[in-house]
Amino acid sequence: MKIFFKYVEDAVIVYESLCAKRSALSYGSQCLKLVNNQLLVIDETYNREAILQDMVIPVLTHVILKKKEKKMMVNILKEQFFYSEEEEQDLLLQIMGGIMEGERGEIPQKTFSLPRELLIRQALQDFFIHNVTFTFESFLQFRLKEYQERLRYYAELAIDEYKLEQDYQILIHQLRQAANERQSSTGNVYVMHVNKNKFVLYDHNSRYVPERECAALAEAFLSEQESLYIDSTIIAPLLSLSPAAIHLYSDQHDHDFVYTIQNIFQEKVMLYEKNEFPFDQKQNIT
Repeated sequence: MKIFFKYVEDAVIVYESLCAKRSALSYGSQCLKLVNNQLLVIDETYNREAILQDMVIPVLTHVILKKKEKKMMVNILKEQFFYSEEEEQDLLLQIMGGIMEGERGEIPQKTFSLPRELLIRQALQDFFIHNVTFTFESFLQFRLKEYQERLRYYAELAIDEYKLEQDYQILIHQLRQAANERQSSTGNVYVMHVNKNKFVLYDHNSRYVPERECAALAEAFLSEQESLYIDSTIIAPLLSLSPAAIHLYSDQHDHDFVYTIQNIFQEKVMLYEKNEFPFDQKQNIT
């Protein structure tokens, strides 16, 4: 078997990884040879099936995932979606990585029966049935169609999320600007996160502010900012009041509304646990 590499770096990485595998499996040293740092020669007469399954396929799979995948994702972003700026590429790669590693569970996505690693292994196994001499770059480009489609799918998800985050940052900037331009009509206010998306407001006199008053405050603000689409239950009332300080009580510090209130009002917000709330909560907040 002969594998030609366009890039010396790829050839050396694959060769050294194969040598490490060969040593661990106690295969003879003569079964591998790297010619001119670009042509990898693998002697299959020892045991073709064992060499493929124990050494070649695992090593090439690992190298593709760990050394080539990022470049492939960048190419997809650049050539298929026209993101040529390095800063944008880096942000999108971070989102893609989070999606692929299962760290972005809030993003709706498909469930696949085969992970990326098995897509590569399967492609290699099918390829080696008929090929004993090939170019590594040609394999990456033409024989990993399903794997490339998977990366494209993650890129599409990442781009959608990136655009949503951009829109969110624009909205936050507009709301922050609107808050800064308003004259404060009160000192401290207190916000209790009751459950899920239910928040209630207490004024500077520790008085519970009923929903009808919050609705009136929200309407007063939104009538001045007709182009802004924001929550009218707690965020719009707070913007209407533009208080000097907001004492926010929640056991979910990563909740969307908690995060948004902090982003808009910044240093005016002081965050506490719910059990630190100082007032009587028996007034219509359950």
